[in-house]
Amino acid sequence: MSDASSQDPYIYADNAATTPLSPRALETMTPYLTESFGNPGGIHRIARDAACALEGARARTAELLGAHAHELYLTSGGTESDNWILQGAVRRHRDLNGTSRPVRVITSAVEHHAVLHGCRMLREMGADAAMLPVDGSGRVDPASLSDALDDAERAGADVALVSIILANNEVGTIEDIPVLAGISHERGIPFHTDAVQAVGHIPVDVDELGVDALSLSAHKFHGPRGTGALYLRDGFSIPPMVEGGGQERGLRSGTQDVASAVGMAAALEEACEDLEGRARRVGALRDRLVSTVLERTPGVRPTGEPDPHRRLPSIASFICHDVDGELLVVLLDRAGVAAATGSACSTGSTEPSHVITAMGWDDPSWNRGTLRLSLADDVTDRDIDLLCERVPRCIERARLLSGFSR
Repeated sequence: MSDASSQDPYIYADNAATTPLSPRALETMTPYLTESFGNPGGIHRIARDAACALEGARARTAELLGAHAHELYLTSGGTESDNWILQGAVRRHRDLNGTSRPVRVITSAVEHHAVLHGCRMLREMGADAAMLPVDGSGRVDPASLSDALDDAERAGADVALVSIILANNEVGTIEDIPVLAGISHERGIPFHTDAVQAVGHIPVDVDELGVDALSLSAHKFHGPRGTGALYLRDGFSIPPMVEGGGQERGLRSGTQDVASAVGMAAALEEACEDLEGRARRVGALRDRLVSTVLERTPGVRPTGEPDPHRRLPSIASFICHDVDGELLVVLLDRAGVAAATGSACSTGSTEPSHVITAMGWDDPSWNRGTLRLSLADDVTDRDIDLLCERVPRCIERARLLSGFSR
């Protein structure tokens, strides 16, 4: 198979990894990268201008999430936010209760590595983590959360936090967070959701979700990379992540990046304009892509939640028999398609996706052949036509070259 012609359009179908910065966000950021460069912690005019912009951006971002400005703490992104809430919840529980009982966090087997690896760090703090199983669609059964809470009680362990992802970054499955949070709150346990993949793509309201904490990252919705936020419900506080000058109300010290904060707010505001209409349009194009790939390509199955109302509209994910997923991504790149095998944060790993194996795919002839296509907000019918041509061709070529059956 030859490389794509230079005249053929290259299709970026890896938006779940990162999105291009929106022109509106860039325009909003530019003054704070140039003339309005002040440190918002100062008291002179230039500093005050920066502080005003920072707090305006915080307030607008919070408003779009159904939150209050004082409940939003700026971070470097989802990974920092996830690690902060995991460690902070354990420390908070010990500070409040002063108990020597074991402390546990409950999460799911399909979380982003920011949470799963963050749970490993808890062991150094003398805490542990329980992983809830998922079904073949990647969904957590609420009954399994109740069972895990019962297990902790029988073991004499205190649960400091339940953390369940809102929308899976590999297969797009949306979890029933309001129900899960309700179960957690019935036991008096705080609830966090990693909403990094969801914010800007589906409606996200912290009150409707019923969460105490929520993580987000700007670069998933056309904001700048390296910035994000942690929502902490009013009355729910955790110890500081970084000590220093007392920024972020003393919980996350360090000079704030004003340009990135205003860029995040602008990008989220833009993403929330006609959010549901855009989701319907992208979801319909995604469905056409999935049905065409399955029709044209034997030995391929869709992964994730089949109900389009319980799945991110932009993600099409597959598992391919006798195909090396990384080889497939290379061939797609040569054919003019940017794609992924799963999470961008696990690039270089030779192990099958933990999400796919948690969903029950334990056969190596299947679970090494994962493919994720995550569509742009402005994806066109012509883009889908080209994907429907290139993806089946590349899967067949990868199957011939992968050598699983030899």
